[in-house]
Amino acid sequence: MARFTLDPERSSVSIAGNSSVHPISANATGLTGAFEIRLRSDKILADPRLTGEVNIDVDKLRSGNALVDRETRRRINASTYPLISGVALGSERTSATTMAVTGEISFRGEVVGVDGDLALEMVDGEAHLSGEQTFDVRKWGLKLPRLGFLKVHPDVTVSVSLVGVPS
Repeated sequence: MARFTLDPERSSVSIAGNSSVHPISANATGLTGAFEIRLRSDKILADPRLTGEVNIDVDKLRSGNALVDRETRRRINASTYPLISGVALGSERTSATTMAVTGEISFRGEVVGVDGDLALEMVDGEAHLSGEQTFDVRKWGLKLPRLGFLKVHPDVTVSVSLVGVPS
């Protein structure tokens, strides 16, 4: 098993949603965590056994609009739930550089099972994992605002770019 620790300065998440008026997006760096994976010659083995965790500090998510950021933190109760955590529980190789991953995301005190695909690229001994998945935030009990003509849609697309350094 190869073990990697996330480089917070180079690991990031982007969240993109939509409303009836305009797109909504937020980005964060400073992700923390670690993962283990079975590799041979920088390629994913047939049974990769990916396990690990990634944590996102909610206060680091920024949309570029202070009002939107404040309202988002209020709605997700960031003072009580300051972290969004993702845990990889299992994986299956789909190619030499991609795998299907099952896990859980903890958000607002709710834990929801998820699955998706991650791509792996080895660069100078570092493991770069990336993936994108669309989620319905109502699964985590989030109530969406609706003010007049403004309606926030429940589906958000989450993109992660994780840089793991050998540990």
